[in-house]
Amino acid sequence: MKATTAFFIILEAALALAQCEAPVPCTDATLLALEESDCQKHHIFVARGSDSGYPGHNGVLIRTICERLKDCGYENIVYPANSTAAGPDMWCKSAAIGARHAQEQLTSYSTRCPDSKLIVLGFSQGGSVALDALGGGGGTVFQCVQENNPALDRTKTPGSKIAAAVVFGAVVRTAGQPYTAVGTDRFKGGEDYNGTSPRSDAHLTGLNQYSDILRDYCNFGDPICAKGSTPEDVDQHLNYFELYTEEAAEWVIETVQRPLGLSSNVKSEATTSGAPKDTVSRAGKKLESFYGTVAVAVGISALSFCV
Repeated sequence: MKATTAFFIILEAALALAQCEAPVPCTDATLLALEESDCQKHHIFVARGSDSGYPGHNGVLIRTICERLKDCGYENIVYPANSTAAGPDMWCKSAAIGARHAQEQLTSYSTRCPDSKLIVLGFSQGGSVALDALGGGGGTVFQCVQENNPALDRTKTPGSKIAAAVVFGAVVRTAGQPYTAVGTDRFKGGEDYNGTSPRSDAHLTGLNQYSDILRDYCNFGDPICAKGSTPEDVDQHLNYFELYTEEAAEWVIETVQRPLGLSSNVKSEATTSGAPKDTVSRAGKKLESFYGTVAVAVGISALSFCV
């Protein structure tokens, strides 16, 4: 078995075991009461991570945002969220479905509810799905090829109705982007590293339309979104909502108060030449440490809500 394949089996095992810490499907009555299809002033679209139940790790962030915004609720982006454990092509097929469904759901809702401000959230595979929906997606990821999809034009519905977007631990991301949250040491700190795969120049250009309303969280040491940042640690992929829920919620709430539409501060071109310190996978070298971190990752309090 290849080292990288072994790593992803370990990661998926950690995620699956962590789900045993909370009911799947989710039974959080407070959170589920926020799920809504009717028109609202603030409506969240959420893309869950691989093999998670709806709405996934983002649940605590959804609750925090909607506690502070009037007339707020969410809907799940409906897609399989298959991991690599489901088969060599399943992650790419899943992500492509997610990007397509996200665009369809955003279009349908914004057409029906033209006065609503839309918020997009995503974690892990769901983070990639969210970025794909906004900026376009597709290409080689892991050992498969994801079908291409176009970007949403921010000058037209539904792109013009998106007020904020936040992603955590996205699989496909590129170093050096202006919308990545900058940190120090192991808190954030992944801004200088590519994800499992980098985004194409065309897709970065598509995302740059949203750079003033987009925030990308990536921890140093996250083996998914910051390849080559050592030491790699599974926990750095699983602790985003333990570390950043309050900060991310405050940013969303502040951002959605702005008028909709392109800001004059948005640059015409994306940063396509981000120079990661090291994009070579060290999964083989760090494999032994993953076995030790799985037990820790499974029990972290960040996963006490519905995942």
